[in-house]
Amino acid sequence: MHMSIRVSMSALLALGTLGTHAATATGGPTDYARAPGQPIDQVYTAQILKFTTDPSFNSPLTDYLPASASVPTPEKVLGHISGAPNYLPYSADVYRYFRALAAASPRVKVFSIGKSEEGREMIAVAIADESVLADIDANKARLAKLGDPRSIKMDDATADQLIAQSTPVYYITGTIHSTETGSPTALMELAYRLAVDDAPYIQHIRSHVITLITPIVEVDGRDRMVDLYNWHLAHPGQSYPPLLYWGHYVAHDNNRDAMGMTLNLTRNVADTFVGWHAQVLHDLHESVPFLYDNTVGDGPYNAWIDPILTGEWQQLGWDNVQQMTTLGMPGVFTHGDFDTWSPGYLMFIAAMHNGISRLYETFGNDGADTVQRILEPAEYQRTWYKPNPPLPTVLWSQRNNNNYQQTGLLTALNYFSGNGQQFLKNFYLKSKRSIEKPQQAGPAAYVFPADDKRSGSRAQLLRILQLQHAEVSRSSAPITVTLPKQDDDKKTKTRTFAAGSYVVRMDQPYSRIVDTLLDRQYWSPKDPQQHPYDDTGWSMGDLFDVEVVRVTDNAILKTPMIVLESITVPQGLAALDMPRAKLPRIAMMHTWLGTQTEGWWRMALDKLQVPYDYISTQDVAKAGNLRAKYDVILFGPIGGTSTQQIVDGLPMWGNPMPWKTTALTPNLGHIDSTDDIRPGLGASGVASLKRFVQTGGLLITAEDTASFAIDVGMAPGVFITPSSKLKVVGSVLQAKFVDRRSPIAATYTRDELALYSAAGQSFTVSNQITGDHGLPNAKDFQRPTGRGGPHDTDTPEGRASIEAPALPDVKPWQALPLNAEQMRNNPWAIPVGQRPQVILRYADAKNLLISGLLDSGDEMAERAAVVDARYGKGHVLLFASNPIWRGETIGSYPLVFNAIVNFDKLDMPPAKATVKDSP
Repeated sequence: MHMSIRVSMSALLALGTLGTHAATATGGPTDYARAPGQPIDQVYTAQILKFTTDPSFNSPLTDYLPASASVPTPEKVLGHISGAPNYLPYSADVYRYFRALAAASPRVKVFSIGKSEEGREMIAVAIADESVLADIDANKARLAKLGDPRSIKMDDATADQLIAQSTPVYYITGTIHSTETGSPTALMELAYRLAVDDAPYIQHIRSHVITLITPIVEVDGRDRMVDLYNWHLAHPGQSYPPLLYWGHYVAHDNNRDAMGMTLNLTRNVADTFVGWHAQVLHDLHESVPFLYDNTVGDGPYNAWIDPILTGEWQQLGWDNVQQMTTLGMPGVFTHGDFDTWSPGYLMFIAAMHNGISRLYETFGNDGADTVQRILEPAEYQRTWYKPNPPLPTVLWSQRNNNNYQQTGLLTALNYFSGNGQQFLKNFYLKSKRSIEKPQQAGPAAYVFPADDKRSGSRAQLLRILQLQHAEVSRSSAPITVTLPKQDDDKKTKTRTFAAGSYVVRMDQPYSRIVDTLLDRQYWSPKDPQQHPYDDTGWSMGDLFDVEVVRVTDNAILKTPMIVLESITVPQGLAALDMPRAKLPRIAMMHTWLGTQTEGWWRMALDKLQVPYDYISTQDVAKAGNLRAKYDVILFGPIGGTSTQQIVDGLPMWGNPMPWKTTALTPNLGHIDSTDDIRPGLGASGVASLKRFVQTGGLLITAEDTASFAIDVGMAPGVFITPSSKLKVVGSVLQAKFVDRRSPIAATYTRDELALYSAAGQSFTVSNQITGDHGLPNAKDFQRPTGRGGPHDTDTPEGRASIEAPALPDVKPWQALPLNAEQMRNNPWAIPVGQRPQVILRYADAKNLLISGLLDSGDEMAERAAVVDARYGKGHVLLFASNPIWRGETIGSYPLVFNAIVNFDKLDMPPAKATVKDSP
């Protein structure tokens, strides 16, 4: 019965007799009726219906395809309809289709927007009426004026005139996550529909909106994913490897790069969005059933966005849900567990540049198989925000996915086309209010003092701001400003910055991204959102170890200064304020369990022009004398991996899983290759690493690989500090140098250093391999039950009072001293010259948090953060945090590179202890 109702609705809509869409605010089309008399492509339409597994997974917008005598469909060019089973097109095929579409239709233009790290092209495709496309340059100029009201000293009346003449731009991006495979084909068909279909609502979209499409954001990973899928098709019934190396460096976290701007894809999309002065950036993803508009989210929202944007999120999101629910498609919802706090997502480029960020999660199968999917109860339960939930069990196809993506986008574009003038007005107002930020909310500017000794790190941070299209100026005269009063200030204070200081003014269109990146963040432990979606703190001045002063005194805006066209960043290690030095022989070791988190380390090495060999744990397992080849091995974090997983690898049952270059998989195996990704480091690999360090090598580890080094006995006297209530979620924490004599701290000039911490890991050090079994710390000692008051000495009856020896006052980051009894014939006691050396320790609980979320911080306060452990003749450097993360932690990079440069000079006499060991 349900199917017959849908068919009859489609028939009525085809005749244009049934409206399904309420009138838009500005009088756009009132329904999704087809164009009377326009023929449909019968063969293509039949396949749409065949590959859709249930009529409810389609809509009247996508259950047909209009025919054209001159414009090719995806099937005509590629031999398959969009969403066809068992077929994924390579990026070159997708581009071939879009260029064929542009060649056949004056309503389509293709633009090259840059290349990936591996040299693959990225494109943007503009679709609109021919007259609209002919006016692109003039339209960009008008939008540029709306986006920067300073240019003509614009008033609201002038803005209204420009708005009336301008066409808004809706930018859609697909497949930043390479395992999410449906968007390229959905966007090919969407482009065809927008170019060919004469349905009234599509005509209205074409004449009132420039639809801009980047069908594949991560082009390197897309081609590898197609290879992997083709291998899967050629080996039915066999297990296939997970997608490693989505991009050249980064996998899933390529959608966390909108702060650091380290990846080509991020910069290419940002330049396109800003260059077109677009109003919307709508990023397409795949995960949950069946369509989740997650931009609305549950909060907390980013604290620096314009409040106008929050209304736009609600407006667009709820209309999308309403329209698709009206069309009978189940499982369409907004809200959920996304919080919109972090500005690191690709879509947030729009939110931080006066546009509207949007994101869909649709259901996908990581390929083009049609498979039975069984949902978790939480996914199909009915809630207040999901009144029409997904089905508990579903036969799901790529065509279903394409129907949902296209229907969602078409309803969104229809609503946007009917309200384009309002969104253009909001675009202008958000730009205007960004320029007025010093007067409305502050601050007035951020100042980078001229005398900061971290000039290389400062240049990198300023360059990031320029990549964000923010203006950076340099003062030509000294700057004196009034500082905000603190609680203990009795009188007003001022500060003078020398001429040549860098100033980032807040009276500019993109002041919000600057404020977001340079300000500090606070996520309350009592926030109703208990599970932050990503990092909660990122204050980049702190993480770059650069002095950045937030100035609220508007007088600074009157200081003579010049806007800089470009910031020159020093090359090589000079970018880290380190002198050029002879580098040792370096290897970067990875597992086959995951290559993303270590990818940030590889990128840092490449950008700093540090040569290295890239090896896997399997190579180490087969290696003979590692020390003959290498002086330093970097083992970057993997991401929550256990020591057993590192050693064992994947389970060895089933078939081998190759990752290599073949005729079937031409894009795999170029970064590294193996006949079978399953074997791990193994006992032989552990033994090989141990010999490497014992014979004088340096092994550098972080987070889970530091835990691995501790677990296998390569860091005697170092232990992971246990915790029970501690909560840290991607936060910036304060650390203090303990021993400045170590070469690892050689290039630092301040006593404190901000560290990024994913989950609050810290170390406890001991003078024994088995841990501390000596006297407790004096401040932690509680006297036992007995006579006297809390500070008296207990005296058992029948004997004279004996004064107990004083307990040692040992700091939490220090090892407890061993007394004579503990040293007597104790094979577990570590010789003095072999004891671990703490380089950095976390601050006390009161001063520990700089930015982000911290709860029960006393469980890690004052514990060790960076430790140089001795093992044989070599060293293992252990980071409790991740020193190289998303291009955002430049300040802690020198800890790694100081250690590399000085790998053979790390043997230091022990620091002067607070309490000496007993003789």
